[in-house]
Amino acid sequence: MSTFSQYKSNLGFLLHIIFELPACIQFFILPSRQLGIYTPHAHALMRQYAVLLFSSVLISGVFVTRPPSEVSAHCAGALAVYHVAPALRSIVRLQRQIRSKQAVVISEAMLFLVVHSLCGAFLFDHFWTAIQVP
Repeated sequence: MSTFSQYKSNLGFLLHIIFELPACIQFFILPSRQLGIYTPHAHALMRQYAVLLFSSVLISGVFVTRPPSEVSAHCAGALAVYHVAPALRSIVRLQRQIRSKQAVVISEAMLFLVVHSLCGAFLFDHFWTAIQVP
């Protein structure tokens, strides 16, 4: 039986699960929290996004305890690309906070930037490491 400790390069998949599972649950149950106003069509889109994000969590679960492979490399690469958009969105939010002279270091935007950067970096590392496997 394989254990996670054998496949430390899979940490990106584990981090993706840890960080994105609560997010997809919140997007599904409380879409207004993301949107600020009640709009049925936008809520439907947020819930659809939650299900899509949950699918990525399930896919990550498949690779957490498996040895690196070409398939896991491609999945890790795709998930790493996903984490670029939320990181960029966090940077924009941080720039807004700086312009309005709000606290930056202890802010939700900074937390999201760190989380998505870590996930993306570990997933990219898995991609790079696993793609090298003959």
